[in-house]
Amino acid sequence: MLAEVHEIAAEAGQPLRQVVGEPKTYADTVAAERISETRRSAEGLDGATAGGRFTAGLVLAGVQTALFGLVLWMSDGFWLSAGWPELTGAALLTVLSVAVSGVLPELRAAARLRAWRFSLAAVCVLVMATAGLFTAVPSRPLMEVPAPALFGVGGLLAVAGFRLSEERAGRWFLGRRATAEPVGDDAWLARLEALLRGRHGYPPAAAARCREEARDHLRASGGGAAEEFGPVEVYALRLADTPGRKSRSARAHLIPAVAMCAIGLRWGYDVLAHPEPGSVWFWAKAAVLPLGVWAWGSSLLDIVSAMRHGTRKGTARRHHSP
Repeated sequence: MLAEVHEIAAEAGQPLRQVVGEPKTYADTVAAERISETRRSAEGLDGATAGGRFTAGLVLAGVQTALFGLVLWMSDGFWLSAGWPELTGAALLTVLSVAVSGVLPELRAAARLRAWRFSLAAVCVLVMATAGLFTAVPSRPLMEVPAPALFGVGGLLAVAGFRLSEERAGRWFLGRRATAEPVGDDAWLARLEALLRGRHGYPPAAAARCREEARDHLRASGGGAAEEFGPVEVYALRLADTPGRKSRSARAHLIPAVAMCAIGLRWGYDVLAHPEPGSVWFWAKAAVLPLGVWAWGSSLLDIVSAMRHGTRKGTARRHHSP
């Protein structure tokens, strides 16, 4: 593509920006023209394909574990005294990190909503169990663990995330039913609704309305769903590939952004209210906190802007529609 763009600019005898416009706009145009609908239909609101979220979650958990081990080494020394609460809690924290950043998004993008709800409930239980282990269960030193051992655990998770192919991980979450085209109109329509809700972020009422409109069309035409509309994932993409896609993506990320901003503000209050300049943990929090607040605050502003923009466009369409 770069070679083609340079050739176009050379023939026109003008700078690149004057010939093809802004890079992002031109890249979006080329992607829409040259990437097939079949491939794009597998992408969720975040643009990730099946399996990509899980492998990225493994890498993220590995980096977090390694950083946690580094801070513990600097604050508590080379050898760490650990009991069953600490060992079990550390394992649960790692599982939670992978589940929140990898498993839950994969299940939702795969439109396996029942499994997603079950996993979300399991994550909530794990959060309470982890909090109880660290706060309510008395700790008795069981063994001494070298702090660099956490580097090894983090490295294994990160290497697993890099080496595991996205296609293979995607098959784990998609399942057999999701990888095969639904048999029968009812199964096809149910899959359509699940894809709109899970992968493309439609509200339940809007997804149900699209399903019923498709059902009404089939009743009027007398044909089958696969013959009338084609592959269900491609048809779901065509329905969802509208200007409102950015607004739906913003809504999907709103709650996590608000939660992370609230946690960051609470964390910042604790750091300022109870300063401990002699503690390594204090300086670690002081270093991470501004970056986290800036990152999540910027994300929150972008999300609110996208939602407001989508609302204005929706209002304009209603006012000007015949």
